[in-house]
Amino acid sequence: DSYLGRLVQNKFWTPILGASSKINFEQSNKNIDNYMLNYDPLNHPLELPVQKMFASCVTEQPLFLPPRQGSTPGTTLAGTFGTALWPTVCTNRGVKVCNTLQAAGNAPRCHKPTECVLPWLYKPYSQVHHKNFARPVLLRSMELEGTEPVDIFTMEVTLWGRHAISAQNAVKDTLSKMGELGLNSQNGQVRFSVTKIETGDILTLAERIAHLPSLQSVLLEFQTPFLHGKKAGEGKKRRFHTSQNLPIVEMLGNVAYELAAWDMEDRDLGESLDAKARHSLARDARDVAWEAAEALVVVRSHLSPLEIGERYSRLTQKIMSLEGFVGLAELAGDLKAALPWLLTLSLAGGGQKRAMGFGTVRMWFEQSYGSQ
Repeated sequence: DSYLGRLVQNKFWTPILGASSKINFEQSNKNIDNYMLNYDPLNHPLELPVQKMFASCVTEQPLFLPPRQGSTPGTTLAGTFGTALWPTVCTNRGVKVCNTLQAAGNAPRCHKPTECVLPWLYKPYSQVHHKNFARPVLLRSMELEGTEPVDIFTMEVTLWGRHAISAQNAVKDTLSKMGELGLNSQNGQVRFSVTKIETGDILTLAERIAHLPSLQSVLLEFQTPFLHGKKAGEGKKRRFHTSQNLPIVEMLGNVAYELAAWDMEDRDLGESLDAKARHSLARDARDVAWEAAEALVVVRSHLSPLEIGERYSRLTQKIMSLEGFVGLAELAGDLKAALPWLLTLSLAGGGQKRAMGFGTVRMWFEQSYGSQ
């Protein structure tokens, strides 16, 4: 905190939270038909709409989420959201069929897929890629990341795309259900009430970029453990543990690939673009992001490795290691070319386990003295 405080005080850093103008969401949703056969992996992903919600919460008793083996405040929020989602949203819950997670392959079998928003909010399963995408409802609370018990906190909720935004009422109901269930603290389940939800404007990534000032440099604040790894042969991954320069090129390449892949999925394109075509288009976006990131300079960084332990994955039925890095990194150079993926990183996070609260990033920018 003191390191960030000195940087902010000395260099007029301002957080990037998004612009304040409004768009017509219905109008933005009209361009999802035949022209998508000519999908542009650089421009069309920037049409992805994003909405922020801020839920003010009051607890029944002081709440503290201490560090535990394989657990963080982010994993607690994500797990509780998933648990609360089924009884709140599932339209078939009366017969207790859907929420048993019966699977065809790895896909939850929804019995009313055209009526229920649950498949899009839980772990969106792609019939094209035959895999799950990260949950498009991202939760974080900086108060719960602290070292002292709190009795009030704010949940920052990011709705990542068209389906999540369309289901915002279901998300709000689920937040209230989370309060009824409570969060697993050192003192057992601590219940809370959602007293107010502030809903921000729906803005595409392109609109958010258009409203940003000319930037001299940006400061990336890695607020929760960022898990970054790359293939090292024979199915193994080599993880970044701050022993080398920040791998910003690979990081932004991954962000660009995931953004394009998710945007195509979120548009409900179906088989009009098969898995091979989507992979090729997403790689095109990744390659451009790589080139843009090559023009960035890491001016300075203050990063620390963080190990959280291990936890069992029900999906892969394997033990997974939870580790990453936190801290600060200042970037300069040709920021304009890389801004789409830097902004995406700050809004949706990056690295592995994003839906579990890992890889949350805040981006701050420095303006010229005397300007605002």
